Amino acid sequence: MSEKSIWKPFWSFHIQSTEHWVEEMAKKGYTLSRFQPKFSRFTFKEKASSHQTFSISFDHSQQHPLPKALEEDGWEVLNKQGKWAVYGNANQKEDVKTSIVRDNLETRNSKIAMFWWIYFICIIFSIALQAGLLLPLYLSSEPVTVTRIESPMWIFTYIMFVGQIFVTLIGIYSVITLKKESKRLSEESTQPQIFVNPEAKRTDLSEERRNKFKFGWMYAPDKLEKWLEEQEQSGWHLTHVYKGGFKFQFEKSDTKSYAYNVLFEGREDSSAHAFHKEAGWECVYVSGNTWQKFSVWRQAYSEETEKPEINSDLESKQRAAMRVAKIYTLMFAPIILIFGFNFFSFMLPNALEQGYFSISGIERFNTIVYPLVMFTFLISILRAWAYYFRIRTQAIDSV
Repeated sequence: MSEKSIWKPFWSFHIQSTEHWVEEMAKKGYTLSRFQPKFSRFTFKEKASSHQTFSISFDHSQQHPLPKALEEDGWEVLNKQGKWAVYGNANQKEDVKTSIVRDNLETRNSKIAMFWWIYFICIIFSIALQAGLLLPLYLSSEPVTVTRIESPMWIFTYIMFVGQIFVTLIGIYSVITLKKESKRLSEESTQPQIFVNPEAKRTDLSEERRNKFKFGWMYAPDKLEKWLEEQEQSGWHLTHVYKGGFKFQFEKSDTKSYAYNVLFEGREDSSAHAFHKEAGWECVYVSGNTWQKFSVWRQAYSEETEKPEINSDLESKQRAAMRVAKIYTLMFAPIILIFGFNFFSFMLPNALEQGYFSISGIERFNTIVYPLVMFTFLISILRAWAYYFRIRTQAIDSV
């Protein structure tokens, strides 16, 4: 009995197409006999497969439990290696009534995307730091002499440079592919409605409609909730949130009480969204990022009833607020450190020594911009932590 081993790189970024590929191999008379996810290798035996539908799952616990409902529907574990498992079903796909849960897979993809975004941020600001150091030399009116010292060690510099380009290209491919994969996985279940009212997506504004901008609300989601509720109380009803989440369109209407809640989910949870909708909540906006998902929800209520909350568990709200603070601290702290080192070690001493108006134009520009960048990111971090401490205080006061 012959075997066929196939290397399939980046297969986990295309789960659905990988499952379809395994199904096609089964139709050709090849049965999956061994699965090596770490090496991206699939081994098939030339043997008629008893399964027609396949599904691949990711489980952090490495247990890969199979609920009774899935067993009754014909699913069984064919092969499992570590956190990955391949499931098979003898029925045709259209006859299968249940499906394997993808939640852990989406979480894993979000973490990978977050890693690459942090990598890109470090690369960008590393380049910015080097440009900030070298541009003043090149733009200086004084002659600059650059001496290249011959050494056999230069080969390692070239290798590292080529390696960094290769890794960056892999990162770009991964981020783009994971974004598409996240959309495909979301379409497997009920897709949440991003826009409040599709008919309200008109850009022409009359005296009864206006746009407002709200930047940086993700650092203080509770203040966005309060702001949107105040707009409703003032007679301005939210009709549309533009892509990016910074531009809000309102329409003049009768004053009505609405409760707004902003959720930080890390990733889009379709099952949770369906649960919220069943509870009477309306999804106003879902952010487009794959590695950090914010969603905005609202529900109308009367003065005679208590103001509703989508999540009354203060402990879970506190954990979510801590995640918000940690994520933005990890994102922005390295930028502040890099810019701060450059500014306080080179720019500021040079400006004090020569005089601000004696240095070149690019140096004067950097001397102004660098502190503004550091201040902006520092304020963002402080706002995120202030949000966490407000939620924490609410939790303590409720005890």
